Order: sequence, then structure tokens, then C-alpha cells
Amino acid sequence: MSRLEEQINIDAPAREVWGRLHDIEAYPTFMDSIQRAYAPSSDRAHLDVRAGEVHREFDAVLTDRGNEQVLAWETEGSPELKGTLSVRSLDRDHSQVQVHLEYEPESIQDTFGGPRGMAQVHRIENTVRGGLEQFKNLVESEQ
Repeated sequence: MSRLEEQINIDAPAREVWGRLHDIEAYPTFMDSIQRAYAPSSDRAHLDVRAGEVHREFDAVLTDRGNEQVLAWETEGSPELKGTLSVRSLDRDHSQVQVHLEYEPESIQDTFGGPRGMAQVHRIENTVRGGLEQFKNLVESEQ
């Protein structure tokens, strides 16, 4: 199992960032691979994902630990992905988003194709980093 941890500082209060992370329908605006997303209930999300020419749909179970500002999720079925999104207040006007992701690179490759081994790991890292940067830009542009 591979693990990825990334973080980014955002020039916005933690409560605003936390609220934006709960807007599942907005995920396609900052995650390039997500074509459509919606939350049929408070503890589930449905994602339409495209990587290259491959399209897949996934359901994820969400666990909202609002008192800790942590949103945990896990896909149902293959590929098996799980992770957390957490928000930490740095001060009144600044926060940090932390992403923790666990996955099997071979499972991602089997599902979406693409490179193998470390090249697949780098592809996933670049996707997560790019999504964080786009999320930061989205939140800060609304300030």
C-alpha cells in the first residue's frame, strides 16, 4: 500500500476552507480528473472520474469528523482508495489543508491504465498536488 501526504497553506479562515471541502459538487472545478461529483447523502459521494481516455464511476463512503475538521473517505469496490482531508487553522485568516491518501499503484494502473511502478506514483502525486493548488486558487479568489 502506498501512502501520500501533502499539505498546502491557504489565505482564508479555516471555517471557510472547511465549508468548501464539503461542497462535493464543486470538486470538478479543482480536480482535473473528476468530471462530475455529487453527494446523494451526507455520508456518501458519487464521482465520475476520467484519466486519459478511461472513464470510471465510484462511490465513496464519507465520515465527517467536524469537531476535528477531518473528512475521511473510502471508495467502495476497486480501485481501493482511502484518505482524509483535514483543515487546520494557522491563525484567524490562514489555514492549512492536509491530504492523506492510501492506494495500491497497481490497482490504479489496472483501473485506468497509464504508467507502471514509480511513474504511476508520480502521476498520482502530481494529480493531488495540482488539485490542492487549484483548490487554493479557487478559495483565495473568492476572498
